Amino acid sequence: MSNLFIIEAPRKCKTLQELLEKIGVTAKVAATKGHLYDMPGSLQVLGIDKGFRDFERKLIIPDIARYIRELAAEAKHVYVATDADQEGDVIAWDVAELIADIHPDPYRVRLKGMDEDSIRAALDETTLVNKRDAVPGRTRAIVDRMIGSVFSQNGIAVGRVSTGLLGLVKDNPPCSLRIRLVAPAQDGGRPWVAETDVVTPLDGSIAARLAKVRFPALAVGATASKPYTRPPGNMGDIMVRAGDELNMSPAEASSSLQRLYEAGRMTYPRAGSRGISRSALRKVHEVLKKSGYEFSADKVAEKKETDVHDAPHPIGKVEIQLDPTKQGFDEGLRTLVARDLVRSGQSHAVQLGIGDVAGRHLATLGFSNAVCDFVAKLHWRREVGQRYPGQEAWPKSTVIERRQDTVLLELAKDYGLGRPSTWAGEVTVDGVRKPTGIIDKFLARKLVDQNFQLTEKGRKWVAASPPLLLDPRISAYIEDACEKSLSGMMDHPEREPWEILAERIVSVLPPEIQQPLFGAIDPVARHPKEDPTAPFRQTTTVDDIMRATREKTYDYAPAMPSLTDY
Repeated sequence: MSNLFIIEAPRKCKTLQELLEKIGVTAKVAATKGHLYDMPGSLQVLGIDKGFRDFERKLIIPDIARYIRELAAEAKHVYVATDADQEGDVIAWDVAELIADIHPDPYRVRLKGMDEDSIRAALDETTLVNKRDAVPGRTRAIVDRMIGSVFSQNGIAVGRVSTGLLGLVKDNPPCSLRIRLVAPAQDGGRPWVAETDVVTPLDGSIAARLAKVRFPALAVGATASKPYTRPPGNMGDIMVRAGDELNMSPAEASSSLQRLYEAGRMTYPRAGSRGISRSALRKVHEVLKKSGYEFSADKVAEKKETDVHDAPHPIGKVEIQLDPTKQGFDEGLRTLVARDLVRSGQSHAVQLGIGDVAGRHLATLGFSNAVCDFVAKLHWRREVGQRYPGQEAWPKSTVIERRQDTVLLELAKDYGLGRPSTWAGEVTVDGVRKPTGIIDKFLARKLVDQNFQLTEKGRKWVAASPPLLLDPRISAYIEDACEKSLSGMMDHPEREPWEILAERIVSVLPPEIQQPLFGAIDPVARHPKEDPTAPFRQTTTVDDIMRATREKTYDYAPAMPSLTDY
């Protein structure tokens, strides 16, 4: 009899087992290979009944479920160590139900890093698998499937997040061009810098002219009353930085962060926090102090109590002095995060320059009044304080062409459309990589051109989409509502809490959305809840499983059809 740890990704099995052995925990490690259950791939089959039960949710590969039950039958204790996010919580509860007749109370371990210290800390915080934790993920899946199935038609895909993003781009097209203008300071200190997207009254040619202008020295106009400290970046912030600084796509940045996490060189990546706990900061404090830059852990924003994870940060030694652009994607991204973390441990006085001088100078060079006024009103800004990694002593005026996928990701992040786990991703099918994240899929549909203007196809999709779903606030409302808890929903004798919550969310949506959704499920009779263990108990007993496992030898995972998600 030994302990059994169940994780998601097979490639992490050996690493976790070795780390567990290192700290004195004898265990086998098995992988679910992502979600155990899923709805049909085609949205033509809604698969949800009038009680909001997703009755078509089935095992993806029964052999994986059978293998987990076989190992659980021989295990003294079962620890579900799937990712510590809402998708991981859904998988954890699915595992708990799958082995309920063998181990009715499996443990939940939330790993925050694949290194020895992180695993020790996670084991110290072990709890039981909790059904309540699975409610947001299961609720969101039901509501999102209903929206996609009911409103998609004639080849036009409608989704809560993707349609909200389409509406956002339609009403407020972002810009891939940005200009940075630099002017000297009258006091001889650091120069003034102003950045803006190239928007009216600017265009590409005007921006190019502005980048060649030698501006006169500007005086200090105002100094902020409080020093400024930049908080650590969450996953979305890091992915945007990776696009701007390292020319990485969102999918590349996401994959890189995941590889670093699995290698024990970064903490858990899919975090929305912009703070780090004091205990986590102690681990990186000495490394950052040795970088040669001023760094104070006390100045770094602390993680909120409501945040599950710290903001992603490096584990182990980091060569902050090296140029991230010359280190390759993985190590370069790790160095970029470390550099930003050093800056989070510093405070700077923020000053604004008098931009009128810059505007008047442009008038003497023949620029229009509109351009002169626009540039004069920019925030000519500088930070006075310690040096930080990557800081340019004398930056130059330049026009910056940003990646289109980075600009779109930043827009989705700022408006709360989607989550870190849905922004980017890819699978390999028959040797071909296919995007699974909302950013890549949106651009692949060719709904906008390179300037984010709607194409003819984009205009058709807008015309065929429910106007209210084009409003990103609807998506944000549903996202937030999935986190709520209703009185009594955990104790209903016949219904699951996610069914109750999904029904409540749909019932308060505007009639234009609510009525078609209810109309689609009203004719579908209620389905009884299925026992996840029944298919296995009908064909075999626990004694049979234990006898079978003694006759087999597995190397972390059985022979089974390969999945492309991990």
